[in-house]
Amino acid sequence: MSASALAAGPGLVRLEGDLNFAGAVPLRLELERALATAGSQVTLDFGGVLRSNSVGLSLILLAARQLEERGGSLRVSRIPSGLKSIASVCELDEWLASITVEAPTEA
Repeated sequence: MSASALAAGPGLVRLEGDLNFAGAVPLRLELERALATAGSQVTLDFGGVLRSNSVGLSLILLAARQLEERGGSLRVSRIPSGLKSIASVCELDEWLASITVEAPTEA
């Protein structure tokens, strides 16, 4: 299954599918487009992610950097446990925990 990044309303971007190296480049471009329309305070929701490797962490870092450059901020929700483990190995677990919020409510 491929992956996608969808702007799901003001301040919300949903990631779906398998986040892996094969689809990393097109997914990054989709995420950049979704972030451009989502506003400055964005929650990146991983609820639709089936599997993720370090690509998921790289997308979080990309989103955080882009939003920070615009004076905004990032929150993440429903992070897969495997992605939390990768963040721990990279010593980013405390930072990731600091930006993690409860799952967004449906509009």
